[in-house]
Amino acid sequence: MLFDLSSPGRKTAVRIIFGFLALIFAGGFVFLGIGAEGGQNPLESIFGSSSTTDDAFEQQIDDAEQAIEDDPEDSDSLATLVLLRAQSGDAQLEVNDQGQPVGLSDDSRGEYEEAISVWQQYLEADPRKVDAAAANAVVLAYRYLGDIEGAIAAQEVLAESDPSGPNFGALASFLYTDLQIEEADKARDRAIAESNGETKKLISQQLGQIRKQAVKAEKAEKKQPDPATGESPELSDPFGGLSPSEPGGTLDPGALPAP
Repeated sequence: MLFDLSSPGRKTAVRIIFGFLALIFAGGFVFLGIGAEGGQNPLESIFGSSSTTDDAFEQQIDDAEQAIEDDPEDSDSLATLVLLRAQSGDAQLEVNDQGQPVGLSDDSRGEYEEAISVWQQYLEADPRKVDAAAANAVVLAYRYLGDIEGAIAAQEVLAESDPSGPNFGALASFLYTDLQIEEADKARDRAIAESNGETKKLISQQLGQIRKQAVKAEKAEKKQPDPATGESPELSDPFGGLSPSEPGGTLDPGALPAP
């Protein structure tokens, strides 16, 4: 189910949800150490890219591709490919005069799509433990591309591999965004169970607010059927403009965590 952004209630829910996601991801990276180990790895790319690699990552990507060619199931090198492609995409986002990202370029889009392609190959290699940095990078790639289902799937993989309050909290937030409230409640309960102290309190409070907005959005959606079909309309941008689906779209840097 995608977001019907014609509903004011759903727009509010999206803003609150992604504001909280920024807090969760930032908290995970900075305060809780989520993804710290994986973040130390230089990461790489996939073969036959249709995008243009940023110069800063070209040699590392070439090295990773060679490692993958030698061993296509080398999960460490595949994780490296995911992260480097995503980082190359980050480096090629359109930015404003202050250096803040404001939209996707064709090259950044291509790099994110390559990162996602490598991610699928990485999962097929069945790593013993999912690389947190690669997973977080591909979740952000899905967000930039406006793919809520992809973001949910990647975040679920990360949460199951590395069960923590922030990881399950982020999963719950994505599920609430997609109005999968029952599944989101399960992820919320896991987030609370995996947390303690101030983290548990913060996650419980914030997810409680998000759930209220999701419930309101669901009710609003049911009240606004499509006059032609009698069904609720679906739009292609589930992130409400926070992640542009076309080059030149507008990003809200304040709603996105730093890569």
